Amino acid sequence: MVKYFLVLLLMLGTLASSAQKKYQCIPCGNGCDDTRFDAAGECPVCHMKLVEVGSVTFGSVDPAKICDYIKSHPGLVLLDVRTKDEYEGKAEFGTLKNAINVPVQELEQRMGELAAYKNKEILVYCSHSRRSPRASYMLTQNGFKHVVNMEGGMSMVKKDSDCLKTEHPKR
Repeated sequence: MVKYFLVLLLMLGTLASSAQKKYQCIPCGNGCDDTRFDAAGECPVCHMKLVEVGSVTFGSVDPAKICDYIKSHPGLVLLDVRTKDEYEGKAEFGTLKNAINVPVQELEQRMGELAAYKNKEILVYCSHSRRSPRASYMLTQNGFKHVVNMEGGMSMVKKDSDCLKTEHPKR
């Protein structure tokens, strides 16, 4: 009898803990990132897969403080997930000095190129923080330990900031 009672308690505990799970869309940078859902599925706004809230573990940094953040975090890896043209300055915004460019569309296939940085702090950014949250999530799901997303992206960084690259590579 005690054995059946313990099994029943275990089953009820499992049901209670699964009922408490909350889900959100894979971070997409849209307003729906903060919406919580009671079940897995697809986000009705951005149509991204819904994942457990606890699986989104990256941090964030304010773009107004980006240059100070870079200075105070030696060894920080800067990852620009915009397209090559955006990275090279063919779009409206500049880029950060010493950044690595891996477009978010290629990140999954090129993850191996970043393996050496798995235990380093990585700051991920794009133009408006629409692609970088997704890239940050992808990195954490692939074992990267210290990932930080720049909120607002390069569109929010002042044009005269001393951490901006002034020259872009020639094609």
